[in-house]
Amino acid sequence: MTQKPLSLALAALALLSLGAQQAGADIVLLKGGDRLSGTIVSKDDKQLTLQTAYAKEPITLLWAEVTNIETDQPARFMLNDKTLVNAQATRASESTVVLKGGDTVTTTPLAMSDIAYINPPPHVSGEGVSTSGRLNLGMTANRGNTDNDQIFYDAEAVVRSLKNRFTIGATGDTRNEDGEETARRNRAYFKYDHFLTAKWYTYANTDVQEDKFRDLNLRTTLGGGAGYQFFDTEQRSLALEGGLTYVNEDYDLADDESFAAGRWALRYMQFLWNDKAQFFHDDEGIVSVQDPDDMIFRSQTGLRFPLVENLNATLQYNIDWQNTPPEGFDSTDSAYIVSVGYIW
Repeated sequence: MTQKPLSLALAALALLSLGAQQAGADIVLLKGGDRLSGTIVSKDDKQLTLQTAYAKEPITLLWAEVTNIETDQPARFMLNDKTLVNAQATRASESTVVLKGGDTVTTTPLAMSDIAYINPPPHVSGEGVSTSGRLNLGMTANRGNTDNDQIFYDAEAVVRSLKNRFTIGATGDTRNEDGEETARRNRAYFKYDHFLTAKWYTYANTDVQEDKFRDLNLRTTLGGGAGYQFFDTEQRSLALEGGLTYVNEDYDLADDESFAAGRWALRYMQFLWNDKAQFFHDDEGIVSVQDPDDMIFRSQTGLRFPLVENLNATLQYNIDWQNTPPEGFDSTDSAYIVSVGYIW
């Protein structure tokens, strides 16, 4: 006689527990009637990131497919007019929300398209700086009939605020064969960008490079120009820039050179296959304004694959080309590189 009431009590408790779990979650409504619950991590101009209880990693949803949201806890909302508010989102109609701060309604009903960001990064909101970077290391060691060692490194750090961006980096490799050094290339660079608008920026940059086995003791460049940031999110970024630069080359055997030059650069990154890989391509060209045959081009193209936490593996192809190298040297150096690194 007591089992039936006990069973009913347990069922009621389970339903209450389930209801509490649903009530304690953010809700995302999609076209077609799908309803997802979890915690909204962020939203940018293209997509919303949601952490759910049933997926190990956060899932990404196209913002164009989202019809409405509700948040259980206050989040940082940034509207298209740059207004910032800490609030909870509550459905006002089928396709509008109101943002509430505490018990007071802080907005009239807003269309979903009025929400530019949820929990925007500091450099987007203008309330601080965002930092990112990477450190990669690749190494090979062969013993036996072939006796050689090669080490590759690649490091970069970026600090970004609403109006300014600082980039510093270094890359290089060394190779030894039968105990004798046969290659040594090192490059370091620094660039400062100042954003005039959300897309347009001016820049100043400097670069130093050595290539011992290409007769180059030191090449130094110093210049500036303008760039356009087509897009810049965690999922993809694309920037194109051009300007003028001054080049000074110190050679071991060949005659030293100094000249003014035009410069272009392209930088592209895109996550692929549901964030399972990151494609990247960076290139830079320098052309003398006095002699267009005096041209330098370098590029890095590859894929980064996440391993665990912030560790990743990188496969990349590098090209370093000089149209008129010193006599007796090849114009092109290329390398296929496999490395493991830390990214933040």
